Amino acid sequence: MAEGTIRVLIVDDIASTLGNVEKLLSFEDDIQVCGTASDGQQALEQAKRLQPNVVLMDVNMPVMDGIQATENLAQAVPNSPVIIMSVQGERDYLRRAMQAGAREFLIKPFSGDELTAAIRRVYALEQKKAPRQVIMDAPVATAPPKVSDGEVFMVFSGKGGVGTSVVSVNLAVALAMETGGKVALVDLDLQFGDISIMLNLNNARTITELVDAAEGIDAQLLDEVLANGPGEIRVLSAPVSPELADLLNPDHVRTLLEQLRKSFDFIVVDTASHIDEFNLQTMEAGDRIIMVTSTTITGVKASVVMFKVLDALSIPKDRICLVVNHPHSGQEIPLDRIEGRLGTKVAVVIPHDPQVVSASIAAAKPFVIENRDSKIAGAFRDLVATLVPLGDSSTPEVDKKKKARFGFGR
Repeated sequence: MAEGTIRVLIVDDIASTLGNVEKLLSFEDDIQVCGTASDGQQALEQAKRLQPNVVLMDVNMPVMDGIQATENLAQAVPNSPVIIMSVQGERDYLRRAMQAGAREFLIKPFSGDELTAAIRRVYALEQKKAPRQVIMDAPVATAPPKVSDGEVFMVFSGKGGVGTSVVSVNLAVALAMETGGKVALVDLDLQFGDISIMLNLNNARTITELVDAAEGIDAQLLDEVLANGPGEIRVLSAPVSPELADLLNPDHVRTLLEQLRKSFDFIVVDTASHIDEFNLQTMEAGDRIIMVTSTTITGVKASVVMFKVLDALSIPKDRICLVVNHPHSGQEIPLDRIEGRLGTKVAVVIPHDPQVVSASIAAAKPFVIENRDSKIAGAFRDLVATLVPLGDSSTPEVDKKKKARFGFGR
């Protein structure tokens, strides 16, 4: 076996599923199926003996189900992280799987690319985690109760490459400009977030500095860690390298968002394009989910899958704001077909303007400031008006500023 090969244990009580997953993985040079099991008890025994790098675990099985097996594996074989596989997308399964220690959750049927990407991602994180175990296990302060009405807007997509970071940056600045409210921008793409680069905040402190807060995350600590961004927004940067993401856990995110609600009128959270415990925490804590999709076949397909997941999590559609980003000729699916597939109306269409976007990224300056009169900047003012209608702001002061800006600034 070649050095660096990822050894995988597959656990499923359906023989055909075992065979299909094993066949999918047989085409990968860096992945080897080292064993199989048909129930949770067998999985535990096999994992102790084989010490796999990754365990693919079904949920509904006889003798011992996948959730219980995952909990037991976390204690008995802590270096064998679990990816849960299930046809069940219910909220309870997702929550229980993550609480049991699962690293990812794949909803059947999944593609070979989705499967192998999840395996490689979990394996890479596990390899980088080990030297920092002592730091990771530091106690997390209990979060104080939420006492403010600051709104959390989660920017999310089921597929990478559709511009969620560009949307997050310009939405945050547009919110500050159009409402006059206090706005925080949080980069929760913990492994590969690039908000700080997009805004040229190279010396910014990062979210990892909140981990060891002895007295919990409070307003003073946040003020020290948050960087000053354009348009008077404050920015919380992602870790400087992927392995540092493992220093954080969902409790940190919950505490962070609760504290930010106390200090800011609006919090925009940029996220990675997959379901993990951090995104689940943000979905639960957030007020609105800005679902960004493209007009390509792959973009719409990914959005269809994510809408199914959100439905399984019992997230009502009125909390989801569908945004179509940069439609252009070549691979366009008409908007009415996108709405039909997703079962919801498109709130805002962000026009294709590569010249403005490219210049904005190169200069590290949001186009809602630099090109305020462009159509693409206008789309973000429309998005702000959709998310924060007149009369719905969190404070009377913000509402007055909104009326002034919406009445004369557009």
